[in-house]
Amino acid sequence: MNEPNCEEVLMARMAEADGEKPLLSTEQMSLHISNCGNCQRVIEELLHADSLLKGQARHEHEATLWPAVEKRLGSRVVPQIGWLPFVLLGIIFVAYKLLEMLSEGAPGVPFKLVPLILVVVLFVLIRENPFRINAELTLER
Repeated sequence: MNEPNCEEVLMARMAEADGEKPLLSTEQMSLHISNCGNCQRVIEELLHADSLLKGQARHEHEATLWPAVEKRLGSRVVPQIGWLPFVLLGIIFVAYKLLEMLSEGAPGVPFKLVPLILVVVLFVLIRENPFRINAELTLER
């Protein structure tokens, strides 16, 4: 059997260090390394580099935030909005439309802004964001 060269020995030694099965036996590698100063130096450098890299491992911090977040989520009570504000808004809009239809002149710009102002006031009063995305909605069957 022919003697392995330096490259084969180094590759086998790196595979062994990585936990893989090397192509050369441990005896073949040891025999070559004991007789080759170059391989001894390269392996020593690789082992030193490996120890430096292992020393740079990130430390995992154990943080349990979920209980505090869950408690805050559970304590938030959303007030139920009744149907009364919407009925009142509907009545106001009907009265507004009747007033607009009965007026003989062309309504001015402020008169045209009244519905928008009423809707904004309603949402401010009920403290609800009409553009909020609710991810908790589920489809009923």
